Amino acid sequence: MKALFLLYDGYVEWEISPLSYILSVTDCEVETTALQSEVRHSGQFTVKVTKTIDECSGEDYDLLIIPGGDPEPLLEESKISQLIQEFDRSSKWIAAICGASTFLGASSVLREREYSTSIEIEEFPTCFNPAYKSKADVTVCENLITAEGNAYVEFAVAVGKELYLFEDREDELETVLFFKNQLRS
Repeated sequence: MKALFLLYDGYVEWEISPLSYILSVTDCEVETTALQSEVRHSGQFTVKVTKTIDECSGEDYDLLIIPGGDPEPLLEESKISQLIQEFDRSSKWIAAICGASTFLGASSVLREREYSTSIEIEEFPTCFNPAYKSKADVTVCENLITAEGNAYVEFAVAVGKELYLFEDREDELETVLFFKNQLRS
């Protein structure tokens, strides 16, 4: 399994930290991409990506993960839309949390699919159809996994579950308890 994290300036790192950890302990190969070779996340750390988006091909990956943040400056960026559409055309998994669901809408990937987001969808009327907004914190619809930003643990677990990364239900529950700091003896 090979996963690609699409990063951008201002992305919210903690929304994807549990998922990146789960992927790393399940021997999933992880790479990062962005429009440029370095980005600065919301915590103000600079991150050097594995490859720029120009060097990436969706056919090399099984999963695309997009963290939340402020999507507005990049909604017209065709390279991001093209990468998302490439994953969707191949029915590969796309996992987007919080504001990242806006990229899915801007890329015409949401179509008539149910989704979750923390974004005020009224602010992005061309990206979202309110009729398909889920009341759930995490929504799995076809090859899309979307979540509200504060559901980052649930998001990570949902991705892990859909990709069969847990040994069994007990392993899945133990992961939740670990991230919720409830594994005390």
